[in-house]
Amino acid sequence: MNSWLTCETFRVGEALVCRFVGDMSMDSEADAAEALNAALDQRPAVLAADLAGVDLFTSSGLNLLLTARRRALDAGVPLVLINPCAMAVRVLDITEAAPLFPVCATVEEAALRHAGLPG
Repeated sequence: MNSWLTCETFRVGEALVCRFVGDMSMDSEADAAEALNAALDQRPAVLAADLAGVDLFTSSGLNLLLTARRRALDAGVPLVLINPCAMAVRVLDITEAAPLFPVCATVEEAALRHAGLPG
């Protein structure tokens, strides 16, 4: 199975957004981790992971988000999920990890609700 994932990182106000498109699986975990780590290194007021374009979300995607969340908490940066795909929502619900991740419909909402709050 060939897995692909693209990530675009951009700023919206005080928020830094990592927009993922494709498969968040074991094959793409390193690329996704690199994008999130590079974004966290910039110490944004809010880090938003946009998962609307994710087609496949596996346990590797969940582990990636949990690792990013821990690093974001250590840095005092709120990590917010933007419009996660149905598969990501299902995995988060099944594993009872959903309460760990605030979800917003848009980046602008995330920036308004979470800027200035501790991670």
